[in-house]
Amino acid sequence: MPGLIAKQPNGLYCRISTVVEAPTHHDMTKEELEYYLINERSLDINLVTLDEWLAFYEVDFNVAIKQLGSGSGVLTFEDTKAWLIEVGYQHADKFMEKIAYKWDEWEEGK
Repeated sequence: MPGLIAKQPNGLYCRISTVVEAPTHHDMTKEELEYYLINERSLDINLVTLDEWLAFYEVDFNVAIKQLGSGSGVLTFEDTKAWLIEVGYQHADKFMEKIAYKWDEWEEGK
């Protein structure tokens, strides 16, 4: 799965794609995450429970958001910052300052 599953600061789950450098799913409850994993990622809950899966694969939100960038060409710098604020990330301004170069490089390459 070319993406990371993390628990957002608001207690819900997200998937951040490492391909398009953007959240592809967000604000998922545990039940919605389980549904996603079963139907989209072929999780067999007869072999492993969601909690067992999360214990092995869940990534810390601070680690997952380091994948954010301009790769999608759709999610702007402002959209990304707004999403971080929406999910309760308290250091959105400071974090976005650190990764702003990802959008600057994309703009220059257009």
